[in-house]
Amino acid sequence: MKRTKLLALALAGVMVLALLTGCSDSSSKAKQVEECFRSLMKQQGGDYQKDETLDKKLEVIAQQFLPDWLDDRNGGLTEDARNIIKNELGDYLETGCVWLWYGEVKPGQSALTQAESMKRCDMVEFTILEPGTKLEAIAFTMTGEKSDGHRYYLALETNATVKTPQT
Repeated sequence: MKRTKLLALALAGVMVLALLTGCSDSSSKAKQVEECFRSLMKQQGGDYQKDETLDKKLEVIAQQFLPDWLDDRNGGLTEDARNIIKNELGDYLETGCVWLWYGEVKPGQSALTQAESMKRCDMVEFTILEPGTKLEAIAFTMTGEKSDGHRYYLALETNATVKTPQT
C-alpha cells in the first residue's frame, strides 16, 4: 500500500514537471530558438559574434516588419523591405551586406525545429566589402503579432564593415 502511494506521488510529481516545462514564456523560447540558430550557423562554418548595436537596429526593423515584405516568388524581399533595412543600418554599416532570415513562431515546435525552418532572403548589399572594421555578427529577435495574426523570428546575418566615428 505504501509503495503504491509513493509510486502515485512520484508519478504526480513527474506530471507536474511535464506541465511546467510547457509553461515557459515566449521570450525564453525565443532565446532557445536564437541559441539553436546560432549553433546551426556555427556548424555551417560561421563564427558570428553578438553585437548590441545590430541587435537594437534589428528591433527597430522588427517593429516595421510586414509579412508582405517576403517576396516568395523570388525567395527575396520587396524593394520597400530592402530600403527600410538599408535606411536603418545605413548609419552603422559602411560596406558589405546583410541577409534577413525569418521564420514563423510556432509554439508547438521545438526550438531546434523552428531554428532549422528559418529561411534566408536574398542579400541586401550596401557596397562591395572593403577593408575596415569588419563585423561578422548575427542579431536575433521575435516580432509582435503582425497583420496576418502571426509572430515571426527575425535574424540579421551581417558581413560588413562598420563606420568608424570621425573625430
